[in-house]
Amino acid sequence: MDTPRGPLLPTGPGWARVERIDPSPRLRELVGNYWVARWEIPAGAEHEQRILTHPACNLVIEDGAGTLYGPVTRLSTKRLAGSGSALGVLLRPAAGALLSTRPMPEIVDSSMPEGDIGLDRAATIDAALHAGGTPGQRQAAAIGLFEEWLLARIPDGADEDGLLLNRICRDIETTPGLQRVQQLTERWRIGERRLQRLVRSRLGLTPKWLLQRHRLQEAAALIGRGMGPDLSHVAYALGYADQAHFTRDFAAVTGMSPGEYLKQVNGQGSGR
Repeated sequence: MDTPRGPLLPTGPGWARVERIDPSPRLRELVGNYWVARWEIPAGAEHEQRILTHPACNLVIEDGAGTLYGPVTRLSTKRLAGSGSALGVLLRPAAGALLSTRPMPEIVDSSMPEGDIGLDRAATIDAALHAGGTPGQRQAAAIGLFEEWLLARIPDGADEDGLLLNRICRDIETTPGLQRVQQLTERWRIGERRLQRLVRSRLGLTPKWLLQRHRLQEAAALIGRGMGPDLSHVAYALGYADQAHFTRDFAAVTGMSPGEYLKQVNGQGSGR
C-alpha cells in the first residue's frame, strides 16, 4: 500500500505501531483499509498520537466495544498508556452514510456507539484479535468476522452516488494540481450544486474542505519525509498563492505552524 497520509509524528515515550491490511476484493468500495494499532508505553507515562484524518468514517473496535467515528475536521489526538491494541476500519467515502442512522453532518467531529449501527459482534471481533495463534492469524480472524458482519449489514454494497464519490475522492488524492472546486466540476461533468449536495449528504463536508485536507496531508507527509526545509517551496508545490496562506491553514488544523512541525521532525530525526 502507499505510504499513509494522516499520522503526524507521535510524541512521548514508548512505542506505537500501526499495520494496514487491504480488504477483500468484494469490499473495496466500502473499506479503504483495516488498521491494527499496538502500543507499549512505560508505566506512568503517556504517548500522544496525532492524526490528520482522511475524509471518511473510521470504525474502531477496542476493549470489546465498537464505535463509528464520523469525519474529523480538526487534528485527531489519541493518548495511549500501558499496553494494548485496537482494530480499526477506514471506511471509503461511500460507506459511512450507509452505516449511520443519523444524517452525516450530525456525526462530523462526533461518534456513534455500536448499538446505533447494529454492530452486535464487537466483543467477538475484539476477542479474536487477542486469541491464540500468530499475530497474522489473529488479525485475519478478526477481520473475517468484521467482513461477515459488514456484508450482512450492507448486502447490496455501495450505491451509485457512493461509487461516484469514491472516484472523486480518489481523483483528489492522486491528481497533482487538483486544487479548485471548479476543476472537479469540469473533470467530472457535474454541477457545483450537485457536487456540494453529494459531498454534504455522504460525508457531511464540502468539496473545498476535501481539497484543502488533501493538500495539508500532503504537506505533512513532505515535511515528515524531510522534504520541507523550504516551506515556501512546499506551499507553492501544493498550489498555495503564498506561504502565509499555507501557514494559516496548516496551523488552523494542526495547532502548530509548518515551521514548528519541521522542528519536531528534525528533532526526532536527530535523536533529540
